[in-house]
Amino acid sequence: MLNKIARSFDARVIQRVEAKIKQFAGSSSSRVLTQIATLIDYLRFFRSLPSTEAFSLPLESLPAWELLHKNGICIIENFWDEATCAAARAEIERILVEYPDYVHPHPKADFRVFGAENLSDLISRFSNNAMFRSMASRYNCTPTRTAFTMAAKMPVRLGSLGSGEGWHRDAFFRQFKAIIYLSDVTEENGPFQFIEGSYKLGNILKDIWHGKLGYMQNRIRDDQVDALLRKDTSRLQTYTAKAGTLILVDTSSIHRGMPIREGVRYALTDYFFPEERIGRALYEQFAPVAGVIDANKKFVDKR
Repeated sequence: MLNKIARSFDARVIQRVEAKIKQFAGSSSSRVLTQIATLIDYLRFFRSLPSTEAFSLPLESLPAWELLHKNGICIIENFWDEATCAAARAEIERILVEYPDYVHPHPKADFRVFGAENLSDLISRFSNNAMFRSMASRYNCTPTRTAFTMAAKMPVRLGSLGSGEGWHRDAFFRQFKAIIYLSDVTEENGPFQFIEGSYKLGNILKDIWHGKLGYMQNRIRDDQVDALLRKDTSRLQTYTAKAGTLILVDTSSIHRGMPIREGVRYALTDYFFPEERIGRALYEQFAPVAGVIDANKKFVDKR
């Protein structure tokens, strides 16, 4: 009994010390404190994870899984053919014309509709892909599914910072997404860019030091990324590719859509979340389309 009380007391003391460290890290420019607080958070996260082996994958998905698990990103060419991509581009144009009220209102470099799977059978096919769902669940080590799919059209805009509004992390710890290019993407029209290894704990701690990153800083300045790349320029990965190319990626990595200089880029992105996180707060944050097609084949908004 005394041992149990002592362990409980020790746990409370440890929690209070950790809370103080994180409090000071959040209000301090100390890189050492930031590293310690980040290490505490990640060690707690890793201790909470069950084994990935609890989530099986079809044999045909294993090569993609190995790349994702090793590198935080996996590229699959020709996932959709050009005819399917053209049909999906036409669907995005139709949605933007027929449902302008559903274009996300926050200032972005692109036109975004969250929940586009509810407005298009073709986009719904991408949203409900079983391979993505099983890989996301295994990667997150918890039952995970698509909360909604974003349809995006990015034209050239003066002063644009690119898709995602510059360098950022979508979340900390882990965040799985599936992205498909629906148009050919060159360096001129906004390719996905990724700082290699920036999702790994060891690199996160190093990057805090070399980039002078703050505690839980998810928006990353250009000068901070430049500081990281001065240490190793090869970490910058730019993914130019043909329409139909699929990107499976951990977007807790530092990434962005490169600013677009000419043409138009079209893409679909599946947003995956652990099932327990999919609820009112998430839907209030993204305000996705949530509805059904009625008997008269008209869309009925269920938000």
